[in-house]
Amino acid sequence: MTNWLLSFDRALFHKINRDWTAPFLDVTLPHVTDLHKNRWFFYTVAAALAWWVWKGRKPALKVIVVLGLAVGLTDFVNHRLVKPVIHRPRPEKAGILPVLRTPSHAGWSFPSNHAANVGAAASALSYAYPVYAPAFILSAAVVAYSRVYCGVHYPADVLVGLLLGLFLGRLVAFLLLGSDNIPKGKKKRKN
Repeated sequence: MTNWLLSFDRALFHKINRDWTAPFLDVTLPHVTDLHKNRWFFYTVAAALAWWVWKGRKPALKVIVVLGLAVGLTDFVNHRLVKPVIHRPRPEKAGILPVLRTPSHAGWSFPSNHAANVGAAASALSYAYPVYAPAFILSAAVVAYSRVYCGVHYPADVLVGLLLGLFLGRLVAFLLLGSDNIPKGKKKRKN
């Protein structure tokens, strides 16, 4: 990144992390950013997946497999291929003194795995269920924003992570679901 872009990224980080704060967000966003660390989250996801498969049968299973492959591929590309090449330290390791609203995180900062993975999930689900795309994308954006708000990533980390996830999620969904086998819900009956 060029110097002015890095400076802008740090300045925006400080605005989000230190200035654009609210007590409600101080309580809520750390839970959002660390959802994967809560046991109840996995129970809720397991119950939702079971209900989804029970209601949607084979088409739901197909989308779940696509979802898993999209997130898995994105995580591999991001964590194993991109991060080791870039080597960008997290804000606290770079000495810019963030307000940490979640425990310290290890590993490289760029791009954000959280943002990439939720971007891939949102993209694959949006491809399969386009009517719900705004909700999926908004959920991914909230998780990405929480990473900056909580002090563990820069804005560029989450932006690039989201874009990578959105691209790979869409690619996997397109390749595996095609355009003819997308579950679109119940068809309307003609009167």
